[in-house]
Amino acid sequence: MYSARLDKLVASMAAEQLSALLVTSLPNIYYLSGFSGSTAMLLITPGKKYIITDFRYHTQVALEVDPAFELLDNTGKDILRESLPTLGAAQTGSRIGFESDNASYTLGARLAESDFASFIATKGLVENLRMVKDAGELERIREAVLVNERIFQEVLGFVGPDAAEIDLAAEIEYRALKHGCSGVSFSPIVASGPNSAKPHARFSTDKLTPAAPLTFDMGMKLNGYCSDMTRTVFFKDCPPSWEKIYNIVRQAKDSAHAAIRPGLTGREIDAVARDIITEAGYGDKFGHGLGHGVGIEVHEGPRLARIGEIPLAPGHVVTNEPGIYLPGEGGIRIEDMAVVTADGAENFNTLPTDVQVVG
Repeated sequence: MYSARLDKLVASMAAEQLSALLVTSLPNIYYLSGFSGSTAMLLITPGKKYIITDFRYHTQVALEVDPAFELLDNTGKDILRESLPTLGAAQTGSRIGFESDNASYTLGARLAESDFASFIATKGLVENLRMVKDAGELERIREAVLVNERIFQEVLGFVGPDAAEIDLAAEIEYRALKHGCSGVSFSPIVASGPNSAKPHARFSTDKLTPAAPLTFDMGMKLNGYCSDMTRTVFFKDCPPSWEKIYNIVRQAKDSAHAAIRPGLTGREIDAVARDIITEAGYGDKFGHGLGHGVGIEVHEGPRLARIGEIPLAPGHVVTNEPGIYLPGEGGIRIEDMAVVTADGAENFNTLPTDVQVVG
């Protein structure tokens, strides 16, 4: 698994004429080596691979990291002055890439001042590989989706007149741990009534609003991989006006899913859902993109959005989450996750999306 990923990365490095790549993004480090700690770097060369970290993580490295990596201890050392210059890949005149999207201004400035190698800003070398999931990754994502659905169903049992948004959000986070997840993949959104009109609403201490949307946007992180799902239900009653809007959103989601296939861009899939919502008269009420990639991080490439130009390919895992938001009244969003297949897409989610009244 790791050797195949590293071989692909080395090929990408060769195309950029790099003698080595310094990897500082923790999700990328996990993807390439298996290390799940919070402090480390990788140095990847065509020959040797190094994981650079301090004493606190040596045991963790021994337990988690692929044997292809050699541990370089930087306890109490300045990595740029004492660690990297000792490695063969860092000889004078060598070109070492670094992850520009992950580097702080301070790190970039120090690399630019280096006198033992030329540090070259790179973008997306590992992230581009991560977009296409292998069979093992797809299975982990599927498991994260299913446990997310189980937790959602459990939390619905707590919906009632005495429940507040914050109570339901707390149940989601608690049950994530009880179900064996390392945690939630993002802070859950529980938004009732007018609060649901904010796509990224923060939960409040407010009680639930009857006869109005109640939106749950939640995800779990399980075995290193994320899930992401949104369901909008109705507390006590669903008035016909909201049922009409709900069905528009559901039609947009289902049509977009049916349109997914390799070769189409994220922009083209976004347009399928957006056109349906626009034709229904709510085009200005759907302001965000249709979806995004999910994997080790809950937001990855490719994007399903008006600016999504990456052609979809088998193994891409994306969300599909159209919405309609009426400020001061409420909002509807429905979100599933799907993997692009050779001739279409497979939905990871199993829960129905019919109008649901709870409480």
